[in-house]
Amino acid sequence: MSDFFPVHVYFVLTLIVTLVVLGLSGLFPSKKTSKTKFMPYESGIQTETHLLQKRFPLRHYLVALMFLVFDIEVIFLYPWAVVAKQIGVFAFYEMAFFLLALLVGFAYVWRKRGLEWE
Repeated sequence: MSDFFPVHVYFVLTLIVTLVVLGLSGLFPSKKTSKTKFMPYESGIQTETHLLQKRFPLRHYLVALMFLVFDIEVIFLYPWAVVAKQIGVFAFYEMAFFLLALLVGFAYVWRKRGLEWE
């Protein structure tokens, strides 16, 4: 067996689950139609002329930025988790510091109410 066997199993299971979910959604489509369903919208806001004159809220930008930061965090975290037993104590403390820095940043955004939709 190769060292990448668990990774291959993960990708195969992901593909199977994706195909099953897509297949089930095709078998049981939503039959509810209404005038509202076919109206265009942008980020949950109806596109009416008086709404188009408002400025774009900054909260959308903050959430997108938070998503990118934590998405890139996974890119660094995954290889570390794969070889966690072989890298030693120093690398463990490096990643712990990295995660602590991310946690402090997340706590800062949480306290500043950057994730609330008011």
